[in-house]
Amino acid sequence: MKNIYLDYNSHTPCDISVIKAMQDIWSQPGNPHSDGHSFGWNKQTLVSDSLKIFTDIYDCFEEELLFTSGATEANNLAIYSGIPIAEKTNPQADTILTSHLEHKSVLNPLEIAASKHGLKLLYVDITSDGIIDLQDLQTKFKQNSVLWVSCTMTNGVIGTNQPIYQVAELCQRYDAMLHVDASQAGYLDISCHDLEVDFLTLSAHKIYGPSGIGLLYSKHLQNLDFMPMISGGGQQDGLRAGTLPVPLIVGFADAAKVLDEVRESEALRLKKLRDALLDGLNQTLEIRVFGNMEDRHPGNLYLAIENFDSMQLLNNLQPYLAFSLGSACDGLSREYSPIMKAMSVPKELAECAFRICIGRMTTTAEIDLAIDMIIAEVKKVS
Repeated sequence: MKNIYLDYNSHTPCDISVIKAMQDIWSQPGNPHSDGHSFGWNKQTLVSDSLKIFTDIYDCFEEELLFTSGATEANNLAIYSGIPIAEKTNPQADTILTSHLEHKSVLNPLEIAASKHGLKLLYVDITSDGIIDLQDLQTKFKQNSVLWVSCTMTNGVIGTNQPIYQVAELCQRYDAMLHVDASQAGYLDISCHDLEVDFLTLSAHKIYGPSGIGLLYSKHLQNLDFMPMISGGGQQDGLRAGTLPVPLIVGFADAAKVLDEVRESEALRLKKLRDALLDGLNQTLEIRVFGNMEDRHPGNLYLAIENFDSMQLLNNLQPYLAFSLGSACDGLSREYSPIMKAMSVPKELAECAFRICIGRMTTTAEIDLAIDMIIAEVKKVS
Protein backbone atom coordinates (compact mmCIF):
# COMPACT_ATOMS: atom_id res chain seq x y z
CA MET A 1 0.00 0.00 0.00
CA LYS A 2 1.25 3.47 -0.88
CA ASN A 3 2.24 5.70 2.02
CA ILE A 4 0.28 8.98 1.98
CA TYR A 5 1.77 12.23 3.29
CA LEU A 6 -0.73 14.70 4.78
CA ASP A 7 1.54 16.72 7.07
CA TYR A 8 2.41 19.68 4.85
CA ASN A 9 2.14 22.20 7.71
CA SER A 10 5.21 20.63 9.29
CA HIS A 11 7.27 20.29 6.13
CA THR A 12 6.74 20.64 2.41
CA PRO A 13 8.91 18.55 0.06
CA CYS A 14 11.00 20.51 -2.40
CA ASP A 15 9.29 21.30 -5.66
CA ILE A 16 10.97 19.73 -8.70
CA SER A 17 11.83 23.18 -10.07
CA VAL A 18 13.53 24.02 -6.75
CA ILE A 19 15.64 20.88 -6.93
CA LYS A 20 16.64 21.73 -10.50
CA ALA A 21 17.50 25.31 -9.54
CA MET A 22 19.83 24.10 -6.79
CA GLN A 23 21.25 21.05 -8.53
CA ASP A 24 24.16 22.52 -10.49
CA ILE A 25 25.18 24.95 -7.74
CA TRP A 26 26.20 22.26 -5.24
CA SER A 27 29.24 21.28 -7.31
CA GLN A 28 30.31 24.82 -8.19
CA PRO A 29 33.37 26.16 -6.32
CA GLY A 30 33.48 29.63 -4.86
CA ASN A 31 32.45 31.46 -1.72
CA PRO A 32 29.97 34.33 -2.19
CA HIS A 33 32.09 36.41 0.19
CA SER A 34 35.26 35.90 -1.88
CA ASP A 35 35.37 39.06 -3.97
CA GLY A 36 38.80 38.55 -5.49
CA HIS A 37 37.93 36.10 -8.27
CA SER A 38 35.19 35.12 -10.71
CA PHE A 39 34.03 32.07 -8.73
CA GLY A 40 33.11 34.31 -5.82
CA TRP A 41 31.52 36.86 -8.15
CA ASN A 42 29.32 34.17 -9.68
CA LYS A 43 28.04 33.16 -6.25
CA GLN A 44 27.50 36.82 -5.33
CA THR A 45 25.39 37.22 -8.47
CA LEU A 46 23.23 34.26 -7.52
CA VAL A 47 22.60 35.75 -4.08
CA SER A 48 21.83 39.19 -5.56
CA ASP A 49 19.41 37.71 -8.10
CA SER A 50 17.66 35.81 -5.32
CA LEU A 51 17.37 38.94 -3.18
CA LYS A 52 15.72 40.73 -6.08
CA ILE A 53 13.09 37.99 -6.25
CA PHE A 54 12.37 38.34 -2.53
CA THR A 55 12.12 42.13 -2.64
CA ASP A 56 9.67 41.96 -5.55
CA ILE A 57 7.45 39.34 -3.93
CA TYR A 58 7.49 40.63 -0.35
CA ASP A 59 7.56 44.38 -1.10
CA CYS A 60 10.75 45.40 0.69
CA PHE A 61 14.35 46.53 0.12
CA GLU A 62 17.42 44.29 -0.04
CA GLU A 63 18.99 45.99 2.98
CA GLU A 64 15.90 44.99 5.01
CA LEU A 65 16.46 41.24 4.51
CA LEU A 66 18.69 38.90 6.48
CA PHE A 67 19.20 35.23 5.68
CA THR A 68 18.93 32.84 8.65
CA SER A 69 18.86 29.09 9.17
CA GLY A 70 15.06 29.17 9.32
CA ALA A 71 12.09 30.84 10.96
CA THR A 72 13.12 29.70 14.46
CA GLU A 73 16.39 31.61 14.28
CA ALA A 74 14.65 34.55 12.61
CA ASN A 75 12.02 34.72 15.36
CA ASN A 76 14.69 34.55 18.06
CA LEU A 77 16.75 37.23 16.37
CA ALA A 78 13.74 39.51 15.92
CA ILE A 79 12.82 39.26 19.61
CA TYR A 80 16.26 39.38 21.21
CA SER A 81 17.50 42.24 19.00
CA GLY A 82 14.19 44.00 18.50
CA ILE A 83 13.02 44.42 22.08
CA PRO A 84 16.11 46.46 23.16
CA ILE A 85 15.57 48.71 20.12
CA ALA A 86 11.90 49.09 21.08
CA GLU A 87 12.91 50.01 24.64
CA LYS A 88 15.10 52.85 23.39
CA THR A 89 12.34 54.05 21.08
CA ASN A 90 9.63 53.86 23.76
CA PRO A 91 11.38 53.80 27.17
CA GLN A 92 8.16 54.23 29.18
CA ALA A 93 6.53 51.09 27.79
CA ASP A 94 6.71 47.93 29.90
CA THR A 95 4.41 45.33 28.32
CA ILE A 96 4.70 42.63 25.67
CA LEU A 97 1.52 41.27 24.07
CA THR A 98 1.19 37.93 22.31
CA SER A 99 -1.19 34.94 22.26
CA HIS A 100 -1.14 31.16 22.42
CA LEU A 101 -1.46 31.11 18.64
CA GLU A 102 2.30 31.61 18.42
CA HIS A 103 4.92 28.95 17.71
CA LYS A 104 7.29 27.97 20.52
CA SER A 105 10.13 29.77 18.72
CA VAL A 106 8.21 32.96 19.52
CA LEU A 107 6.74 32.16 22.94
CA ASN A 108 9.92 30.83 24.55
CA PRO A 109 12.12 33.80 23.53
CA LEU A 110 9.38 36.21 24.63
CA GLU A 111 9.32 34.64 28.09
CA ILE A 112 13.11 34.91 28.35
CA ALA A 113 13.20 38.49 27.04
CA ALA A 114 10.39 39.60 29.35
CA SER A 115 12.23 38.18 32.36
CA LYS A 116 15.57 39.65 31.31
CA HIS A 117 14.20 43.14 30.65
CA GLY A 118 11.71 43.25 33.52
CA LEU A 119 8.69 43.46 31.22
CA LYS A 120 5.14 42.17 31.63
CA LEU A 121 4.14 39.40 29.20
CA LEU A 122 0.39 39.30 28.61
CA TYR A 123 -1.57 36.84 26.47
CA VAL A 124 -4.40 38.17 24.32
CA ASP A 125 -7.59 36.11 24.24
CA ILE A 126 -8.43 33.85 21.31
CA THR A 127 -11.96 33.54 19.96
CA SER A 128 -13.74 30.20 19.66
CA ASP A 129 -12.93 30.41 15.91
CA GLY A 130 -9.19 30.46 16.60
CA ILE A 131 -8.71 34.16 15.85
CA ILE A 132 -6.93 36.67 18.03
CA ASP A 133 -9.58 38.68 19.88
CA LEU A 134 -9.20 42.23 18.55
CA GLN A 135 -11.44 43.65 21.26
CA ASP A 136 -9.31 42.12 24.01
CA LEU A 137 -6.18 43.28 22.18
CA GLN A 138 -7.48 46.84 22.11
CA THR A 139 -8.45 46.63 25.79
CA LYS A 140 -4.94 45.49 26.71
CA PHE A 141 -3.50 48.37 24.70
CA LYS A 142 -5.66 50.82 26.62
CA GLN A 143 -4.87 49.32 30.01
CA ASN A 144 -1.11 48.92 29.53
CA SER A 145 1.87 50.74 28.07
CA VAL A 146 2.66 48.30 25.27
CA LEU A 147 6.19 48.01 23.92
CA TRP A 148 5.98 44.98 21.63
CA VAL A 149 3.45 42.69 19.96
CA SER A 150 4.17 39.28 18.41
CA CYS A 151 1.33 38.02 16.23
CA THR A 152 1.41 35.17 13.75
CA MET A 153 -0.05 35.66 10.27
CA THR A 154 -1.26 32.05 9.88
CA ASN A 155 -1.28 29.61 12.77
CA GLY A 156 0.54 26.40 11.96
CA VAL A 157 -1.67 24.06 14.01
CA ILE A 158 -5.30 25.07 13.58
CA GLY A 159 -4.46 26.89 10.34
CA THR A 160 -6.39 30.11 10.98
CA ASN A 161 -5.32 33.37 9.34
CA GLN A 162 -5.09 36.32 11.69
CA PRO A 163 -6.36 39.90 11.11
CA ILE A 164 -2.81 41.11 10.84
CA TYR A 165 -3.60 44.49 9.24
CA GLN A 166 -5.95 45.39 12.09
CA VAL A 167 -3.27 44.30 14.58
CA ALA A 168 -0.72 46.45 12.73
CA GLU A 169 -3.06 49.43 12.82
CA LEU A 170 -3.40 49.14 16.61
CA CYS A 171 0.37 48.84 17.01
CA GLN A 172 0.89 52.01 14.98
CA ARG A 173 -1.77 53.87 16.95
CA TYR A 174 -0.16 52.98 20.28
CA ASP A 175 3.51 53.19 19.14
CA ALA A 176 4.25 49.50 19.74
CA MET A 177 6.61 47.45 17.59
CA LEU A 178 5.06 44.55 15.68
CA HIS A 179 6.71 41.19 15.00
CA VAL A 180 4.93 38.84 12.59
CA ASP A 181 5.72 35.16 12.08
CA ALA A 182 4.65 34.60 8.46
CA SER A 183 6.30 31.21 7.99
CA GLN A 184 2.92 29.44 7.51
CA ALA A 185 1.34 32.28 5.50
CA GLY A 186 2.50 31.27 2.04
CA TYR A 187 -0.99 31.50 0.56
CA LEU A 188 -1.50 35.08 1.75
CA ASP A 189 -0.22 38.22 0.08
CA ILE A 190 2.74 39.35 2.20
CA SER A 191 3.61 43.01 1.69
CA CYS A 192 6.09 44.19 4.31
CA HIS A 193 5.91 47.89 3.47
CA ASP A 194 2.14 47.95 3.10
CA LEU A 195 1.78 46.17 6.42
CA GLU A 196 4.36 48.49 8.03
CA VAL A 197 5.57 45.62 10.16
CA ASP A 198 8.80 46.00 12.17
CA PHE A 199 9.93 42.37 11.96
CA LEU A 200 8.64 39.51 9.80
CA THR A 201 9.93 35.95 9.49
CA LEU A 202 9.77 33.47 6.61
CA SER A 203 10.78 29.84 6.14
CA ALA A 204 11.66 28.00 2.92
CA HIS A 205 10.56 24.52 3.97
CA LYS A 206 6.97 25.68 4.43
CA ILE A 207 6.68 26.75 0.76
CA TYR A 208 8.28 23.80 -1.08
CA GLY A 209 11.82 25.09 -0.64
CA PRO A 210 14.80 23.46 1.09
CA SER A 211 15.17 23.01 4.84
CA GLY A 212 17.79 25.08 6.63
CA ILE A 213 17.12 28.53 5.18
CA GLY A 214 14.85 31.36 6.30
CA LEU A 215 14.53 35.13 6.13
CA LEU A 216 14.14 37.92 8.61
CA TYR A 217 12.67 41.14 7.28
CA SER A 218 13.16 44.25 9.39
CA LYS A 219 13.27 47.98 8.81
CA HIS A 220 15.57 48.13 11.87
CA LEU A 221 18.49 46.08 10.53
CA GLN A 222 20.55 49.22 10.00
CA ASN A 223 19.88 50.42 13.55
CA LEU A 224 23.18 50.54 15.44
CA ASP A 225 21.50 48.85 18.40
CA PHE A 226 20.58 45.77 16.35
CA MET A 227 22.63 43.01 17.95
CA PRO A 228 23.65 39.93 15.92
CA MET A 229 23.16 36.54 17.57
CA ILE A 230 26.00 34.97 15.58
CA SER A 231 29.32 36.77 15.31
CA GLY A 232 32.72 35.92 13.90
CA GLY A 233 32.67 37.33 10.40
CA GLY A 234 31.52 40.30 8.40
CA GLN A 235 28.97 38.45 6.29
CA GLN A 236 25.59 40.10 5.65
CA ASP A 237 26.96 43.50 6.74
CA GLY A 238 28.11 42.01 10.02
CA LEU A 239 24.53 41.19 11.08
CA ARG A 240 24.95 37.40 10.91
CA ALA A 241 28.29 35.66 10.60
CA GLY A 242 28.67 32.58 8.45
CA THR A 243 29.10 31.73 4.79
CA LEU A 244 25.84 32.10 2.92
CA PRO A 245 24.46 28.73 1.68
CA VAL A 246 23.99 29.75 -1.95
CA PRO A 247 22.15 26.61 -3.16
CA LEU A 248 19.62 26.96 -0.35
CA ILE A 249 19.13 30.66 -1.06
CA VAL A 250 18.57 30.00 -4.76
CA GLY A 251 16.16 27.18 -3.91
CA PHE A 252 14.28 29.40 -1.46
CA ALA A 253 13.96 32.15 -4.06
CA ASP A 254 12.72 29.71 -6.69
CA ALA A 255 10.16 28.27 -4.27
CA ALA A 256 8.88 31.77 -3.45
CA LYS A 257 8.68 32.63 -7.14
CA VAL A 258 6.76 29.46 -8.03
CA LEU A 259 4.31 29.93 -5.17
CA ASP A 260 3.79 33.57 -6.13
CA GLU A 261 2.84 32.45 -9.64
CA VAL A 262 0.43 29.67 -8.62
CA ARG A 263 -0.83 30.97 -5.26
CA GLU A 264 -4.47 31.61 -6.18
CA SER A 265 -5.03 28.53 -8.34
CA GLU A 266 -3.20 26.25 -5.94
CA ALA A 267 -5.15 27.58 -2.95
CA LEU A 268 -8.41 26.77 -4.75
CA ARG A 269 -7.20 23.27 -5.59
CA LEU A 270 -6.07 22.57 -2.01
CA LYS A 271 -9.34 23.87 -0.58
CA LYS A 272 -11.27 21.60 -2.93
CA LEU A 273 -9.27 18.56 -1.82
CA ARG A 274 -9.54 19.58 1.83
CA ASP A 275 -13.31 19.96 1.59
CA ALA A 276 -13.58 16.60 -0.18
CA LEU A 277 -11.68 14.96 2.68
CA LEU A 278 -13.90 16.59 5.27
CA ASP A 279 -17.09 15.73 3.41
CA GLY A 280 -16.00 12.12 3.01
CA LEU A 281 -15.30 11.74 6.73
CA ASN A 282 -18.47 13.57 7.71
CA GLN A 283 -20.64 11.08 5.83
CA THR A 284 -19.77 8.33 8.31
CA LEU A 285 -18.08 9.86 11.37
CA GLU A 286 -18.90 12.57 13.87
CA ILE A 287 -16.31 15.22 13.01
CA ARG A 288 -15.54 18.45 14.81
CA VAL A 289 -13.35 21.00 12.99
CA PHE A 290 -11.55 23.68 15.00
CA GLY A 291 -10.92 27.16 13.68
CA ASN A 292 -12.59 29.44 11.17
CA MET A 293 -13.29 27.45 8.00
CA GLU A 294 -13.45 30.48 5.72
CA ASP A 295 -10.19 32.19 6.59
CA ARG A 296 -7.48 29.59 7.06
CA HIS A 297 -4.60 27.84 5.32
CA PRO A 298 -6.29 26.22 2.29
CA GLY A 299 -4.89 22.76 2.96
CA ASN A 300 -5.29 22.68 6.74
CA LEU A 301 -7.80 20.77 8.84
CA TYR A 302 -7.52 20.58 12.62
CA LEU A 303 -10.26 18.17 13.57
CA ALA A 304 -11.45 15.61 16.06
CA ILE A 305 -13.41 12.41 15.73
CA GLU A 306 -15.79 12.46 18.68
CA ASN A 307 -14.75 10.02 21.44
CA PHE A 308 -11.80 8.64 19.48
CA ASP A 309 -8.27 9.15 20.80
CA SER A 310 -6.10 10.85 18.16
CA MET A 311 -2.88 9.22 19.37
CA GLN A 312 -4.40 5.80 18.86
CA LEU A 313 -5.54 6.77 15.36
CA LEU A 314 -2.08 8.12 14.48
CA ASN A 315 -0.29 5.02 15.75
CA ASN A 316 -2.67 2.51 14.15
CA LEU A 317 -2.46 4.10 10.70
CA GLN A 318 1.34 4.12 10.59
CA PRO A 319 3.21 3.93 8.31
CA TYR A 320 0.56 4.24 5.65
CA LEU A 321 -0.96 7.62 6.53
CA ALA A 322 1.15 10.52 7.80
CA PHE A 323 -0.50 13.34 9.75
CA SER A 324 0.21 14.84 13.17
CA LEU A 325 -1.28 15.76 16.52
CA GLY A 326 -0.04 19.33 16.15
CA SER A 327 3.19 21.24 15.56
CA ALA A 328 6.20 19.06 14.75
CA CYS A 329 8.11 20.99 17.44
CA ASP A 330 5.67 19.64 20.03
CA GLY A 331 6.36 16.04 19.05
CA LEU A 332 3.80 13.59 20.43
CA SER A 333 3.07 15.69 23.52
CA ARG A 334 -0.34 15.01 25.09
CA GLU A 335 -0.23 18.26 27.05
CA TYR A 336 -3.56 20.09 27.08
CA SER A 337 -2.91 22.38 24.14
CA PRO A 338 -2.78 26.06 25.16
CA ILE A 339 -4.57 26.92 21.90
CA MET A 340 -7.41 24.50 22.64
CA LYS A 341 -7.62 25.72 26.22
CA ALA A 342 -7.72 29.36 25.06
CA MET A 343 -10.53 28.44 22.64
CA SER A 344 -12.46 26.83 25.53
CA VAL A 345 -12.26 23.36 24.00
CA PRO A 346 -12.64 20.73 26.75
CA LYS A 347 -9.51 18.67 27.48
CA GLU A 348 -11.29 15.42 26.59
CA LEU A 349 -12.20 16.74 23.14
CA ALA A 350 -8.74 18.29 22.65
CA GLU A 351 -7.21 14.83 23.14
CA CYS A 352 -9.21 13.67 20.11
CA ALA A 353 -7.79 16.43 17.89
CA PHE A 354 -5.27 15.96 15.10
CA ARG A 355 -3.92 17.96 12.17
CA ILE A 356 -4.16 17.03 8.52
CA CYS A 357 -2.66 19.29 5.89
CA ILE A 358 -2.94 18.75 2.15
CA GLY A 359 -0.29 20.05 -0.20
CA ARG A 360 0.89 20.53 -3.76
CA MET A 361 1.71 16.87 -4.34
CA THR A 362 -1.54 15.50 -2.87
CA THR A 363 -3.83 13.72 -5.34
CA THR A 364 -7.56 13.04 -5.40
CA ALA A 365 -6.84 9.33 -5.23
CA GLU A 366 -4.83 9.85 -2.03
CA ILE A 367 -7.70 11.79 -0.46
CA ASP A 368 -10.15 9.01 -1.30
CA LEU A 369 -7.80 6.41 0.15
CA ALA A 370 -7.19 8.48 3.30
CA ILE A 371 -10.94 8.75 3.89
CA ASP A 372 -11.33 4.97 3.56
CA MET A 373 -8.38 4.28 5.86
CA ILE A 374 -9.55 6.61 8.64
CA ILE A 375 -13.14 5.38 8.53
CA ALA A 376 -12.06 1.72 8.48
CA GLU A 377 -9.76 2.24 11.47
CA VAL A 378 -12.41 4.01 13.54
CA LYS A 379 -15.00 1.34 12.75
CA LYS A 380 -12.52 -1.44 13.56
CA VAL A 381 -11.75 -0.04 16.99
CA SER A 382 -15.30 1.03 17.76
